[in-house]
Order: sequence, then C-alpha cells, then structure tokens
Amino acid sequence: MLADKGGEIHTITTGHTVQEVIDTLNSFKIGALVVADDNNCPIGIVSERDVVVGIGQKGKELFAEKVDTIMTANPVCCAPDARVHDVMQKMTDGRFRHMPVVSDGKLCGMISIGDVVRKRLLELEYENKQMMAYMSG
Repeated sequence: MLADKGGEIHTITTGHTVQEVIDTLNSFKIGALVVADDNNCPIGIVSERDVVVGIGQKGKELFAEKVDTIMTANPVCCAPDARVHDVMQKMTDGRFRHMPVVSDGKLCGMISIGDVVRKRLLELEYENKQMMAYMSG
C-alpha cells in the first residue's frame, strides 16, 4: 500500500499546539498526523475527530493547548508487510481510520482506511479476472 500511495509522512511533535495541528491538517488536506518523538518513533496520533471532540469539551481555549492533550497515545501500528485483511480488521475493531506503519520501531508511513479499501478492491478485481480466465480457459 505504501508503494502505491507514496512515502510522504506528516508528523508533529508534542511541543506543537492544537492550532498548529489544525493548520497542518488543512495545509496538506489530510485527516490525521502522527505524533512522533525526536527519534521518529510514533508516540501518538491526532485526527480531525480528536480536534472536534476537544473543541466540544474545552471550546476555543483548546487551540492554544499542546497536542498531547488531545492525541491518542500509543497508536495501533502495523508493519510494512502487514496483510490488507489484518489491517482492515484492526481498523474496524478499533474504530479508527488512520494507522502508522512502523519498521524496526521507526515510522515509515501512514495508511488510511481509504488506502486499505482501494488495495482490497484491487485484490478482488485481480481475483475476479483470474477466476474468469480459469472458467473460460
């Protein structure tokens, strides 16, 4: 999946404010950021949903607070070679839409539910073509 979507990863650190999270999400037109430490290890994830929930709880004062007040700590991650079905199952069970991809403890990508669905549809299309070729050959 990472090869298909490209390797651009957007991160933020705990020293940034929620307003900076919002600005970054808007700037890149993305739905979530990985919160990474100085060694590029994921320590959290912050999404549009986290921002909305935070505003509902704290109002406009939230914008000046630090990222770690709204981030989800210790996000569920996957390896670059994780199977599509397994990733989809984790996302469905955990009810989240973004997952950091980690290799040797270091962040190497981020996938969304859209990436997973797109990959699964390609797999199904390939399987269908193979079945049709088998049946007609």
